[in-house]
Amino acid sequence: MKIYVQTDIEGVAGFCFRENRANQSYENVRHRYRMYRLLTNEVNAAVKAAFDSGATEVVVNDNHGSGYNIAFEELDPRCRIIHGRNCSGPHWLPLLDSSFDAMILIGMHAMGGTPKAIIPHSKWEVNNGEFYLSEGSMAAAIAGDFGVPTVMMSGDDKIAAEIGEKIPDIEKVIVKQALSPYQACSMIPARACAEIAEGVKRALARRDRIAPYKIKGPVTLNLLDSSSHAPPLTLQGEAVTADTINDAFMNYERAMQWTSFDLEDMIEGYSFP
Repeated sequence: MKIYVQTDIEGVAGFCFRENRANQSYENVRHRYRMYRLLTNEVNAAVKAAFDSGATEVVVNDNHGSGYNIAFEELDPRCRIIHGRNCSGPHWLPLLDSSFDAMILIGMHAMGGTPKAIIPHSKWEVNNGEFYLSEGSMAAAIAGDFGVPTVMMSGDDKIAAEIGEKIPDIEKVIVKQALSPYQACSMIPARACAEIAEGVKRALARRDRIAPYKIKGPVTLNLLDSSSHAPPLTLQGEAVTADTINDAFMNYERAMQWTSFDLEDMIEGYSFP
């Protein structure tokens, strides 16, 4: 059994504030690395539970911001991790293909404009507003194009409601109740990790009964957001239409200024983070 673990950070227990990498104060740097540790522990709980459930291969995608957030030396050594500059390789979800048996979503956040959600952003407009996708449900839809079911997710109650509406049979682990964009009532991290582990085990035990999330093509796609992620949200590019959600997403992303897919050579001046 081969498992893909897609990760973000805003949905982990204990996270409430947008990351500020420009602030190099001791307090801010210490806070950021504290959040990275919380993310690492939740991801590791999911990874270990996947192996305990019979997985033979687990691939983790470090997909927040810099793509270098997870303390990978602390992960179960049986897994592998995709890390480094996001959207510089072949895909937003590198290596994902039909060989995977299931996708797991850890640390998910709500789409832009969701009231009282923790740091909501990225609102994907499908078919001129027929419906909308968060980053989490977009990942599930892309996995669906490969026939891969998304069987479990963790995050706040707002993202759980959105993904649960689209994938009714998904296993949901709500690690915090969002009270405002910057305040939540969280599980203590140790309990969140334990709940995630049990959620992964339940989900993988019934993965054959959770259908892949599929969006019928052709698909017209655009993105609503802002530079600060705060409303008003505006269209970030020109709408694209393609036969599948995967193709529409990648065609849209390739046109954006912040992506450099399929890099073969170094870029002058680029360094971590």
